[in-house]
Amino acid sequence: MRPPRVLSILSQSLRLGLILVGLWGCSLIDPNQEIPHYIIVPEVLLVPNDDQGTASNNITDLWVYSMTDVVGVFPLPSVVPILPIDLQDGPVTLLAGIRENGISNSRAPYPFYTTVEYAATGEPGSRDTLVPTISLVEGVRLFPIEDFENSNVFNSMVAGPGLVRTDAEGAVFEGEKSGRMEVNPDNPLIRVRTVEQEYGLASGVPAFLELDYRCDHSFALGLFGYRDGFETKHLALIVNPTETIGGEVVWNKLYVDLSSVITAQGVADHFEVYIECILEGGRESGSVGLDNLRILTY
Repeated sequence: MRPPRVLSILSQSLRLGLILVGLWGCSLIDPNQEIPHYIIVPEVLLVPNDDQGTASNNITDLWVYSMTDVVGVFPLPSVVPILPIDLQDGPVTLLAGIRENGISNSRAPYPFYTTVEYAATGEPGSRDTLVPTISLVEGVRLFPIEDFENSNVFNSMVAGPGLVRTDAEGAVFEGEKSGRMEVNPDNPLIRVRTVEQEYGLASGVPAFLELDYRCDHSFALGLFGYRDGFETKHLALIVNPTETIGGEVVWNKLYVDLSSVITAQGVADHFEVYIECILEGGRESGSVGLDNLRILTY
């Protein structure tokens, strides 16, 4: 008689063999399985219209829809399989996806980017390379806040230099100038806000604060809501330090969802944006670079 361990191994091998035969049997039963057409998408390009500002973006995913269903979500660069059934009612629709608040598990199509329709024309198994070009949708309400080229709408709420414009080498994201904040023991707190901009934001519709930034120190973003002469401070997001490559702190694009803080305010006459940085314990210094701040909503 075989030892129990040998019998167990034989039993497991038999079960695995049956499973493999079953899977192989399925392909034998259905030799006419649908063969997909493949779309190779290395990136999605944002090409704004003349009045839509920067082309900077952080599109991380491609959301693909058929006329009746979701085909899938594909991180960029993507290889997207499109089955004939996905095209039987019309072309598929491609949407540019982002990470809301920079969180990897909060992926969603960005509601202010246009969509692209694609109809595969090649034979099953063929591959097409596609670089979709998008812009901002019609009807978007775009509130430019600051790109620091010619102005600075942020005023300091505490003593100290606050948020300043800089053209220092290596400190500018694009254009001629960017914004910069530095905290240290002499200036451990920076708190600034826009002055007399009065952004009209409504609850119940998408609203995002966009910005390009880099930082070696965390900082906070939010809104002041104003109603009948009173102001309420609403924190939207605490931003963590960005990645460092070769000793250089790299720039990143952030999409901050403002919907919850707008709803928390309730009825408001208007809103202002604030930024805050507090020197962390044990730190001797910290810096934040900013550019292309704007709010998009409907």
